[in-house]
Amino acid sequence: MSEPSHTEHKAVGAPYDALILAGGKGSRLEGRDKGWVMHKGLPLIEHALACLAAQSTVPARILISANRNIDAYKQTGHIVVTDERADFAGPLAGIEAGLMRCKRNNLLVIPCDTPLLPSNLFVRLETALADNPATLAAYAVTADGPQPLCCLLRPSAAGWLAKYLDEQQAAAIKWLDQLGACAVHFDDTTAFSNFNTMEMFESLKPKGQT
Repeated sequence: MSEPSHTEHKAVGAPYDALILAGGKGSRLEGRDKGWVMHKGLPLIEHALACLAAQSTVPARILISANRNIDAYKQTGHIVVTDERADFAGPLAGIEAGLMRCKRNNLLVIPCDTPLLPSNLFVRLETALADNPATLAAYAVTADGPQPLCCLLRPSAAGWLAKYLDEQQAAAIKWLDQLGACAVHFDDTTAFSNFNTMEMFESLKPKGQT
């Protein structure tokens, strides 16, 4: 696959859409639908929505990638998209479904299991894209490594993603590297903690609570 070569520019402050990834199997959570696992009295999907509401610039639209409990996700009042590919093809399939519905605005992607995301996530990724108009994506990185599912994508990334998935590829960071994506460093590693195992949730419970 050749690298993208065109330039696509959007001014800082332009409207953007957001996509919450909640369409996985939940294999590390005993098969539970991750978005409805409770944390501090609220399901993770509500924490994800709160993270977006806390951004210094809020999204024009919010989409939720989900492949089960569709009606429950619709009760949040936001658009629900399902994978175009069969058999829980992974988070990139959810991103593909989101990009298919975002033809004009940049798309901020976040997982539903990172409830501590910083309020400057969007603005810092947006600045990186504005400073690098020839690239199609920017993503977060911390001292713990890349966070490829916390990313900002231009709409034209959709075609490149479809080709990548058609080749039976699934690694998000490899796809972003092929796009020439900008890595944006964040100091707070805790902000990108993944709440994706039962052990993680058990460790967060107050002592004596079962």
